[in-house]
Amino acid sequence: MRFLILLLTLATFVPGPGAHAGNRGDGGGGGGRDSSNTVNNRTTREVVRLLESGVGECLQLFEAYRFDCIRKTYGFAARKIKGGIDYQPAYEALRSVEKRVEAAVNANADPTAKRIRKGLVRYSAVKPAAIAAVKRETIRAMEDASTVLLRSPAPHQKPHFQKIAAVIDSNKVLLRSALLRGPVQLYRLALGLWPVAPLSHRG
Repeated sequence: MRFLILLLTLATFVPGPGAHAGNRGDGGGGGGRDSSNTVNNRTTREVVRLLESGVGECLQLFEAYRFDCIRKTYGFAARKIKGGIDYQPAYEALRSVEKRVEAAVNANADPTAKRIRKGLVRYSAVKPAAIAAVKRETIRAMEDASTVLLRSPAPHQKPHFQKIAAVIDSNKVLLRSALLRGPVQLYRLALGLWPVAPLSHRG
């Protein structure tokens, strides 16, 4: 009899199959599991923050260095959601921007300009004559990524992908409207005569 009572007691407290299942991309902030495998507010906010603040910092650099900075920023954001099943289309969109801008930077690298460092990251310059073309390719890559994100997301992905697309569009507008640096400044920078970031002041 005691054994039967013990079994009934255990059955009362053992949770059912769905008791610990998190809400899939709940968009709410309730008690859903916060994992990059499913779309969730925390991860989406982090990706948006990385793209917003990262590109903002890139645009503070001399224009020749901005594009290498942008491609690394998109790479950092992509790695934030790498392996996430629901974020896979967003990951591929961000990686596409990174790879296309990287190809443009590598094809137009300026061998006469020094690399600069901001924080722990180093950036390379493109040739002054190629800045306009690299800028156009960067903007096109951003436009294509935004289109992919908005085209066909599942209902639970849609609000998250819309937020990422919105910050990409914002990046594009800022890049398009950013003022050009003059050729004299670029020339001085290439010769190492113009400090760009708070590095050591040797030489």
